[in-house]
Amino acid sequence: MSATGVVTTLPGASATIIAPQPAKITEVTKNVGDTVTAGEILVRFEYPNMKAQTLVSETTVKSAELRVQQARAAQGRIKMLLDKGAASRSELDVVDRELADAEEELVAARTAFSATQTQGQNTVVRAPFDGTVTERLHNPGDAVRPDESDAILRLIDPKQVQVTVTVPVDATTRFTVGASARAMGQDRSTAELLRVFSRPAPETGAKTVDVTLAFDSPTALPPGTQVGVEIDAEQRSNVPLVPAIAVLKDDPKTPIVVVATGNTAQRRPVVIGLVDAENIEILSGLKAGELIITQGHSALRDGTAISVSQP
Repeated sequence: MSATGVVTTLPGASATIIAPQPAKITEVTKNVGDTVTAGEILVRFEYPNMKAQTLVSETTVKSAELRVQQARAAQGRIKMLLDKGAASRSELDVVDRELADAEEELVAARTAFSATQTQGQNTVVRAPFDGTVTERLHNPGDAVRPDESDAILRLIDPKQVQVTVTVPVDATTRFTVGASARAMGQDRSTAELLRVFSRPAPETGAKTVDVTLAFDSPTALPPGTQVGVEIDAEQRSNVPLVPAIAVLKDDPKTPIVVVATGNTAQRRPVVIGLVDAENIEILSGLKAGELIITQGHSALRDGTAISVSQP
């Protein structure tokens, strides 16, 4: 059975590699199609503005330290004068607040300086999982931004990639979960092997259903790739078949065939199996050798008189 599908990924099965901050790329270690190991270095950076940022942070810390020193000295003087009765309590409150503000500013400055140092040390990006490179969008020397729209590499975990195909509801009876299949992408010379992973029951009134297929081995096909899929329909031999036009499906839950019983018509519920464009397998409800009516039978009711002529 033929169908058109799209390569999709399970949650967490893809990753976009970006710069942690505005940077210049010094090395990209992988190309499209290369495999990667979790923790392996993928990209190295340098930060042209890092020296200036570090200098600003250091200056801010030194300025905050000087403010704290001056505030402590002022607090000491006011306390000494207060003890001698030469200063007021409100003056001490003022210098206490100034010291508290200065110490708070120093904490913030040191935190910012530490963050700047950490950023400066964060000059590589590593692979988050074992996978395959599907896109390489930058080269050494490129300036990049910390934004997914400015991606450097894209990866997939090929063990968590699948193909989703939409098939008519009637066609889902032609294959089973586990059926073998093949997928062929554009510009590919060989097909990739898959198996039907899920075939959910259709919702009431639905005309199509989404079927998922899992790759037998890791694939380099990127998510979003459209592929042609051939699913091996289930095959059976020596089974009772009737022409597809003979089965009435006014009620999809209770298929009917009209049997010629002597000179009368009998509407007979049946259980159907595999279906193709021309024939339907009958699992129960019909015996070998019974005559069925294939033309004009939709209008026949139980007991309607008919005449049977031999061919």
